[in-house]
Amino acid sequence: MQFKLPELGEGVHEGEMVKWRVKPGDAVKYDQPLCEIMTDKATVEIPSAFQGKVGELHAKEGEVVHVGQLLLTFEGSGASASASATSNGHPSAHAPAASVAAAAPLVAASSASVSHEVLSPESRVLAAPSTRRLAREMGVDLKQVSGSGPHGRVMKEDVQGMGLGAVQASKPTLARGIPAGATFVGSEERVPFRGLRKKIAEKMRQSKDHAAHFTYVEEADATELVRLRTQAKEIAAKQGVKLTYLPFVMKAMVAALRQYPILNASLDEQKNELIYKHSFNIGLSVQTDDGLTAPVVKDVANKSVLEIAKDIQGLVDRARAKRLTMDDLTGSTITLTNAGSIGGLFATPVINYPEVAILGFNKIFRKPVVKTVHGKEEIVIRDWTYFSISLDHRVVDGAIGAEFMKLLIQYIENPSLLLLESF
Repeated sequence: MQFKLPELGEGVHEGEMVKWRVKPGDAVKYDQPLCEIMTDKATVEIPSAFQGKVGELHAKEGEVVHVGQLLLTFEGSGASASASATSNGHPSAHAPAASVAAAAPLVAASSASVSHEVLSPESRVLAAPSTRRLAREMGVDLKQVSGSGPHGRVMKEDVQGMGLGAVQASKPTLARGIPAGATFVGSEERVPFRGLRKKIAEKMRQSKDHAAHFTYVEEADATELVRLRTQAKEIAAKQGVKLTYLPFVMKAMVAALRQYPILNASLDEQKNELIYKHSFNIGLSVQTDDGLTAPVVKDVANKSVLEIAKDIQGLVDRARAKRLTMDDLTGSTITLTNAGSIGGLFATPVINYPEVAILGFNKIFRKPVVKTVHGKEEIVIRDWTYFSISLDHRVVDGAIGAEFMKLLIQYIENPSLLLLESF
């Protein structure tokens, strides 16, 4: 019988076979992870919709596979994830009764259109693959969980409420060992270049090949921003929210983008059209153990600073726990990258193509500066920072980029002005 690659989400037709989780001869149960597939936006885990013994694997790690392509053959019963387990070319009798196998999230899950539950004939427990994965990681037996969802469906909250606590995301470490899969050649170690790292490389190369990058850098007095954040931090903490500077910067970005909408646009090279975006969805660069990813804070204009902070906290936690959804990773109109916690004065970030701008927010540090106080120049200690913005010169002129930065910094230096904005 055959198992083919299922649908991975709307508009997603192929992916890279990153890793097999089974091998020929393995006994496989329903909903057991078979392999990991990397699409343009996400790495998804493909669960089994059959029970039986794995025969032959028909795709190699690192190979690009297409929806409907044969992944493996097996002996046993069940329906393939493409709803067509076949034997001698004829559909299995189990096919109509089986749900489409959904891809559970690793770096990310695909869109909600594939989030159908796989109902195991063994357990008869109704639960989504992501919920099943959480249960496996927490050591929870789903048969012992009382489902609070429709028709007794077990929800993630039900699993988390079993007393073991939610799975905690670990922060990425900067010092890492050699990744798995390395081969030794003399004094060298060679590691397959695939998965998220390869996708990052493809995106960076695409950006450099298409966009005409230039970077503009400006400094800012962040003293008032630091003061405001310090005051608000205590209020946020009482609500269980970790408040960083990023929500304030995002609100300042929206205020400035309203005046310079060309930076919130993209270029459709196929149709030769500029696409001005009326929504403000800001991608946020997040470093994980697997590499850099850019989940999106949606609808920034219509959210408060604390709401944005909650969104950021959730995205970062899911990114580092490899639980981002496809929706988390799509729809950005401009990107913000922040290396301030690591250090450095400023950088020249690479545009998240096909966007036309990416803003770099860097470390805030104490610095003696000359200020005019009551008509006299004095040396005072201020909180200082640098912003760097990379722009696609095909779309954005240097003067426009500089004017945008000037306005942005006006809001950073005087954050109370954001109260006058009609978000």
